[in-house]
Amino acid sequence: MRVVNTVELKNRTNELLRDVVAGESVIVTRHGKPAAAITRLTEGDLAEFILQHTGEGRPTRQVSRGPWRFTTLASTLGDVYVAYSDLGVSFVDLASGDETFVRAFRERFGAEVSRDPHPPAKLVSLLRGFFADFKAFRGPVDLSMVGPFQRRVLEQLRRIPKGQVRTYRDVAREIGQPGATRAVGTACARNPVPLIIPCHRVVRSDGGLGGYSLRGGVGLKRRLLETEGVDPDRLRAS
Repeated sequence: MRVVNTVELKNRTNELLRDVVAGESVIVTRHGKPAAAITRLTEGDLAEFILQHTGEGRPTRQVSRGPWRFTTLASTLGDVYVAYSDLGVSFVDLASGDETFVRAFRERFGAEVSRDPHPPAKLVSLLRGFFADFKAFRGPVDLSMVGPFQRRVLEQLRRIPKGQVRTYRDVAREIGQPGATRAVGTACARNPVPLIIPCHRVVRSDGGLGGYSLRGGVGLKRRLLETEGVDPDRLRAS
C-alpha cells in the first residue's frame, strides 16, 4: 500500500494508476489526513459499487409508504401472489401460502403486507389479462423501493417483447453502462416483480440461461422461454 498527497497524485497520476491496476492500493492524503483510497476494481467489485452508490441508495422518485396489500390470482404457473401499494404492483411471488408470502415480503422490504379482502377491480382485471398470455402488463408498477440504477435496468426490461431475449451485456449497453454487465445481472436477480417485468428474457452472453429470481429458478425460466417460443438450447453468444 502506498500513501501519497494530493500534489503527488496530480503529478504522478499515470504511474499511480499503473500500480493500482497491478494490485497495489493507494491512500491519498490532504493536509496530512487520509482523504480517499484508490484500489483495483474487478467486474464483480464494479457491480457492487454501482448498486451501492447508484442502485441501492435512496430512491429519487416518490416512495410508497404503504400500506401494502396483496391478492392471489390463478395462472398456468399456479397461484401468483401479488402485492401492491397505491402506486402499483410492488412484489410478485409464487409462494406456497399467505404466511410464506408475508414473510418473503417482510424480508425483502422490512415492511408488513396484508391480504386485501376487496382488491381493486381494475388492477385485478389487468392482472388476469396479463396472466392469461404473459405478453405485457399494462398496469402501474411500483418501483419506488429500488434504487435508480436497478430501476433503469428494470424499466429497460419492460421493453423486451414476448418471444425475444437480450443478454445482460445487451441491457448494460442499452442503458448506457456497457461496463456494468455484472451489475445488470445482480439487478435482474433482485427484481421484485418477476413476470410483470420479464427478467426471464435476459440470458448470458455465452448462451447460458443465467439465474432467475422467482421460485422455481432456472427450470422455471426455461419453461417460460419455451412457452414464449424461445428454444433455450439454441441460444448463442451475441
